[in-house]
Amino acid sequence: MKKQCLIVLATVATMVIGLGSLASVQGSDVVVEKPGITIVQDAQGDLLLRRCDPGYPGILCSLPPSAAPLPTLPGYFDIKNAKIIQHGTKWVDLFIALYEPIPANPPYGYVNYFWQFEGGCVEGSNVDKAGVSITWNGSTWTANWFVILSCNPRTVDLGDPVPFQFTDDGVKVRVTLDDLKSAIDPDGQLIWHAGVRRIPFIYTVEGITYNTVAVDYAPDVVELISTYPYYDYPEAPTTWEPR
Repeated sequence: MKKQCLIVLATVATMVIGLGSLASVQGSDVVVEKPGITIVQDAQGDLLLRRCDPGYPGILCSLPPSAAPLPTLPGYFDIKNAKIIQHGTKWVDLFIALYEPIPANPPYGYVNYFWQFEGGCVEGSNVDKAGVSITWNGSTWTANWFVILSCNPRTVDLGDPVPFQFTDDGVKVRVTLDDLKSAIDPDGQLIWHAGVRRIPFIYTVEGITYNTVAVDYAPDVVELISTYPYYDYPEAPTTWEPR
């Protein structure tokens, strides 16, 4: 996996700061976990919605700042299941299935599907956390490896493109087993979670940089709550290991 260009990525979506609307349903289940395949099932309707607030940019948020009522996001922001499946000795497919198919041209300036390895900034004790990201920038879909170089300040290095394909109910990417092994822990396991973002990981509006999260995760590694510190970590990432 090559690191090609240092970028300030705006990648996220998960809390809306009017300090109001929080997910009413929470829960993911690892339904398959064996060498070569891990499948996580996620509850419907458990979106993390909080607007970014210019007065409190450090509070986790998942939606653009606005005085308008919280939106109802379509089902292609809501994860049904996430999978990592090995094929033979060379290839691995990563899937995200959603409660509605992904449109070719979503009516948003930013949509992002990702698989985050090594804990990301949920477990941000060190840096160089790899992941795979599929992003809609308002006109084009792209898919790349990325590496989080720093969680504070947030800094991301965009890497090689990866082949991706939309499915009947989501999206998948295919990576080499060797590339995926580069993120595996010394114990032979890959720590991972998947997510969907409405705003980027690195998100700056009118000179204000916000602390963002995804609108949905599988497993549910982040939860928005209404009291300080306004978030929790209800579930741990899951694991995958090669055959």
